[in-house]
Amino acid sequence: MTEAPRRAGGRRTRLYALTDGRTTAPPVSLTMDTTVTAAVSADAYDGLPSEWQAVLSLCVPPNGLAVAEIAARMHMRLTPTILLLGELEDRGLVRHRSPLEETETTNVNLLMRIRDNLARI
Repeated sequence: MTEAPRRAGGRRTRLYALTDGRTTAPPVSLTMDTTVTAAVSADAYDGLPSEWQAVLSLCVPPNGLAVAEIAARMHMRLTPTILLLGELEDRGLVRHRSPLEETETTNVNLLMRIRDNLARI
């Protein structure tokens, strides 16, 4: 069972509410090291669900954040985070970029660096 983020009162937001009903992975490949950046300015956040606003405020340009870091800061598992980011990308609210070529993603030193950085969060 997938875990949804907790609200202040300890209640969980239903994942289908966060992803606007999306239950399948986005058409683009988002991995844990994919960098996500907000594509809209902060004044465009009004009217969006609070969880979407939280993600957008984490992904401030020009640097943005890695998918794994967004998941950690939102207290969500990786799969629901990818679904949420896919929904935000479909709506033009975020952009993503892969920092590595596919041939570089098996680099053990890189994976250890990612692990260490996640541990610091």
